[in-house]
Amino acid sequence: MPQRHHKFGEWLLRFELIAAASLQDTLQRQTEKGGYIGDLLIEAGLISAEVRDAILLLQKLLGSSTRLADLEIAPETLRKISPRVARDSSVIPMLQVDNWLVVAMSQGDDQDLIADLSSQTGLRIYPVAYRASDIQEAAQSAYDPRRAIQAGMEWIHDEMPDGDGPLLTFVGSGDAIGTGARNQTCLHLRTEEAAFLIDCGPTSLTGMKQLGLPTHQLDGILLTHAHGDHFAGVPFILLEQVELKRERPFWLMGTEAVLEIVKQWNRLAYGGLMDKLGFELRWLAIEHEPRSIPGTGIMVYPFAMHHQKERLCLGYQIHLPEEKIIAFTGDTAWNDNLELLSRDTDLLICECSFYEPKSDIRHLAYTELFEKRERLRSRHLILTHMGSEMLQKASNGEIEFDTAYDGLTVDLGGK
Repeated sequence: MPQRHHKFGEWLLRFELIAAASLQDTLQRQTEKGGYIGDLLIEAGLISAEVRDAILLLQKLLGSSTRLADLEIAPETLRKISPRVARDSSVIPMLQVDNWLVVAMSQGDDQDLIADLSSQTGLRIYPVAYRASDIQEAAQSAYDPRRAIQAGMEWIHDEMPDGDGPLLTFVGSGDAIGTGARNQTCLHLRTEEAAFLIDCGPTSLTGMKQLGLPTHQLDGILLTHAHGDHFAGVPFILLEQVELKRERPFWLMGTEAVLEIVKQWNRLAYGGLMDKLGFELRWLAIEHEPRSIPGTGIMVYPFAMHHQKERLCLGYQIHLPEEKIIAFTGDTAWNDNLELLSRDTDLLICECSFYEPKSDIRHLAYTELFEKRERLRSRHLILTHMGSEMLQKASNGEIEFDTAYDGLTVDLGGK
């Protein structure tokens, strides 16, 4: 991977923008007469002012302690690489210098990827090393729909999956404490017959708005279990529906225990909220038998998981009208029902809090999932709800399954 820090003249040589002899002559003239090397090169007609300014900016960017996600990347530079490519390949353009594009990459030695980026952009690629997690966070920030509109980059919306679906978006892929600055658990599923959330952590409403997901289109929320990082965002979603002057019904589905706790939490969060909704709120209990989502052909099949000692926790198979099956484990330790939950599914979303199993905590670990991977019979497996060690392993390329991040959208229609 090329180094980050070079002197002005060294960058010119790296980008093959000047001959070594010409640079040496100019450095000698600088020694004799003084002046800034960049200005002297411009005076001699060896480089343009645009090249000088670009390299000065590059030195500033790479010499800064500012996080990649906080760097200001010009819209014209972002246009070089589409958001889908950026997110799928963990790359993001930083700056263009003449016919070179400086790109943050987690796999800077991947010559096939570099060649592909060069072909797509028509530019030579100069890779700079960053962790995959940093790049994903930066991509989410740089290509944020609201920021895109402000910068005149409405094209971003055309680059994201926009078919009839089904589309599943990770609004929140984090664990309970938001490790890696990720939102807490929330999945947004849009099908031809409904749009709803699967779990609703405290950050869900903010996450939806950051991703440009329309809150007025929500039909309901499916809940896996009674832990706050999976249900505490419900009153904020309901309050949003009040603000939107909703009239059509809204449903909440989960175990009897979860629904009762959510009712109590709604009262604690906003006293009187339940009395001023202005629309019917339907409480749909599900425990041992499947049930349909109101007004649709979507069927939800519950599977008992192994997480809370005192309450039933569920994973779900969701059978969609597009003849696709999505499964979500919720939080759980390994149990035989995981095999049934995953069977014949098009997508299995699996929590993976730890790298190695912890006997005293009821969560899944990567090593046991990898060892038992043949028993999880799904066409596509994505890990989510990852703790610090898992995020580090994933950023280092040590995880052999796909991993989620906030904003990841999976187009089931293309599978």
